Amino acid sequence: MPDTPLNEPLCVLPRIGGMATMPSRINSLRVALPKILPQVDFLYLYFDKYKAIPSEFSSNPKIISILPEINQNLGCSGKFQGLKLYDKPCLYFCFDDDIIYPIGYVSHLEIALRRHHYRALIGVHGCVYKLPLTSYARDRLIIHFKAGLNFEAIVDELGTGTLAFHSNCIKINHDKWLNPNMSDLNIMLEAVHQKVQRICIRRNQNYIQSIAEGQLDSIFRKTLNNDSTETAMLQTAMINYPSAWSFSS
Repeated sequence: MPDTPLNEPLCVLPRIGGMATMPSRINSLRVALPKILPQVDFLYLYFDKYKAIPSEFSSNPKIISILPEINQNLGCSGKFQGLKLYDKPCLYFCFDDDIIYPIGYVSHLEIALRRHHYRALIGVHGCVYKLPLTSYARDRLIIHFKAGLNFEAIVDELGTGTLAFHSNCIKINHDKWLNPNMSDLNIMLEAVHQKVQRICIRRNQNYIQSIAEGQLDSIFRKTLNNDSTETAMLQTAMINYPSAWSFSS
């Protein structure tokens, strides 16, 4: 694991946000952004499948808009593009464009990061995988972001829509991922390789609300229809790192 600070004062590091969106989500994006922007110093917003930045977002000083480069297809992983563009240590918070984040959400995750000395990935939505694994989408216990949790739980996977970490805690090479829309899986595999713990934090019931779920173009829906690639990737990782999983004996 990279060296990370142990006792940095709270609020010293900038709060940098990352999000990926696409044209079909513009209405939910308009709902989500006003809840997010007051909580971060800047939000790197990747406009996947766009050819131009919508004017309503281009003038906001807190939004750093990013368009895909020629022949680029970052998809969901575009939410990590800010890590390449912001080259100083920061606390990085990932957001989804179809979630309502409550007041104080970023501070809540920041306190959790400090509690773990900035050496873990922190999140609200998590999964623990059953062994032996036959399906990435179905052989798992899900701690949904709307569910209450009275204790912190070590999990295998964190949903990148509720993810936070110190930028020195983990090296993320998202532009080299073969499947850029598999952000949750890829971040889990990066963390396993680098021996970075994943922690689902305690919170009240319905702490986070969804604007929409199960949209026709959602990655989760596509994964339910066919998770063979994800399953093969995870099975390989479980063979190569047999003691790295929450249900391991």
